[in-house]
Amino acid sequence: MFDERYSLLRGGMVYRLTRFGRPQTLDGMAMPLALGLLAIVLVPTIGLAARAGTLVDGVQVPLLHDYTVWARFVLAMPMLVLAVPVADERLWRAIHHLHGLVTPQDQGRFEKDLQRVRRWRDSVFPELLLFLVAIGGAFNLTALDVFAHVTDWRGDGQALSPAGLWAHWVGMTLFRFLSLLWLWRFVLWVSLLWRFSRLHLTLYASHPDGRGGLAFLGFAQAAFIVMPTVGALLVCGSLAMEIEYLGVSLHSLRYVLLGYVVLALTVMIAPLALFVPRLAAVKRAGLMAYGVIGTDCAEQFDTTWTQRARGEARPILHSGDPSALADFTSIYANVSTMVVLPMQRYVLISFIAASAAPLLPLVLLVMPVDEILDKLLSVMA
Repeated sequence: MFDERYSLLRGGMVYRLTRFGRPQTLDGMAMPLALGLLAIVLVPTIGLAARAGTLVDGVQVPLLHDYTVWARFVLAMPMLVLAVPVADERLWRAIHHLHGLVTPQDQGRFEKDLQRVRRWRDSVFPELLLFLVAIGGAFNLTALDVFAHVTDWRGDGQALSPAGLWAHWVGMTLFRFLSLLWLWRFVLWVSLLWRFSRLHLTLYASHPDGRGGLAFLGFAQAAFIVMPTVGALLVCGSLAMEIEYLGVSLHSLRYVLLGYVVLALTVMIAPLALFVPRLAAVKRAGLMAYGVIGTDCAEQFDTTWTQRARGEARPILHSGDPSALADFTSIYANVSTMVVLPMQRYVLISFIAASAAPLLPLVLLVMPVDEILDKLLSVMA
């Protein structure tokens, strides 16, 4: 039996633990959970840093001047939580719509695929393994900054301060776990797309969406737009520290920034490429079929109207033939311009913006706002 609200996010160990047995929606859970995580990570960190005198000064990089803290804990971590309800709605609506495109003979396979992924989603072991990986990262990844000649709030270069210990073992572990949870849900979604791409779907080359009827998959893919956004925030925070405290030039980092944007776009768009062969076949068949119909239409129109003597064409104004030919021409143009990647242009632009926009604050480190405004005003004057 098909689940009308099939979800990739409403399930698993963490989902059951955060509900505490109450029938609470994801919308109602997201904000309290985000605020709770902020309090758990930041309140002790701020308190311990203030007690050590490294909150606003005392070292070269005090806590409030650490861009990585703002990027990772203040912006990215709540974003990972608050994006869940929006992503959930996009995905279940897409799966519900896709259910209507699956041919009757493949409905059984479709539901079996959903059940298989649901078992993976609800299994305790994947999320437990991710939690162990998140904790293990605290043992294997260096806790101290790579800036050997810059003192900061985390420690003296030999050992972590109390605030640094809390941020490393609690804050980083929670953030790492949230990021891995999103990656796991993304893997589940890609596995579903791969299975769906092998089913027989009812697709039309003349569909108004210009993607054979699968443009909604781009809308669904945008459910994971938080991933490139969070990645860009982390890159921005890390590079901002290098620019501010190590004197690295923004120009020298241009390939890093460009490489990140290209990598993020590739990861986001690549899963939809699974449908390119199917849509390309639909387009080829559509061009052939509508080409034959177009030949018949053009032949009939020319035979009916172009062989008349001058002065006998007045009835064409009262005939439906020109309108029908114009309508068919529009349909054929829609088929010929069909895009075989199921993603609308605005979704692509959204992914580009999500990957690049969080990197723009780096410009403010190199060129202050007042200088930027002065240059803009001088150009406009």
